Amino acid sequence: MKFDIRILNCLWLIIPLLVWNIILGPRIVDARITSDLNSPKWLLISENIVRIFVFVLPLLLPMQLKDASSKAGLWIYIIGTLIYFASWLPILLAPQSKWSNSIAGLLAPRLTPFLSFLGLAFIGLSWQYALFAAAFILLHTWHGVQNL
Repeated sequence: MKFDIRILNCLWLIIPLLVWNIILGPRIVDARITSDLNSPKWLLISENIVRIFVFVLPLLLPMQLKDASSKAGLWIYIIGTLIYFASWLPILLAPQSKWSNSIAGLLAPRLTPFLSFLGLAFIGLSWQYALFAAAFILLHTWHGVQNL
């Protein structure tokens, strides 16, 4: 089996998401978002295994911006990433607000990355990646619901 790893792959599009999480993640201190205490071990392990696939598989997805589907994927990725970033802002800037304390506000940062990942699936022309991303978002959100 030969892997076709190219310099221009979808991993480049994962970097902004990772940088955002690495820089701003430590600023979130609300236990309803950060705690693992209410989640079963199997859920945490499953979530982390699928997370590895979601963040490493883009290395194997060449960026293909030649057809309408992959170009639409780029727009889905851009808009999805902006929505994801925006979903963090109320929690970071107004943690006591009604939105930041609502179920929707607390789960938005767990749900909205799916748009970015869906965009990657279209760009890389990979429905399998979309399935991994959907599984990750399901597990990631389920983990979040455990703390509400």
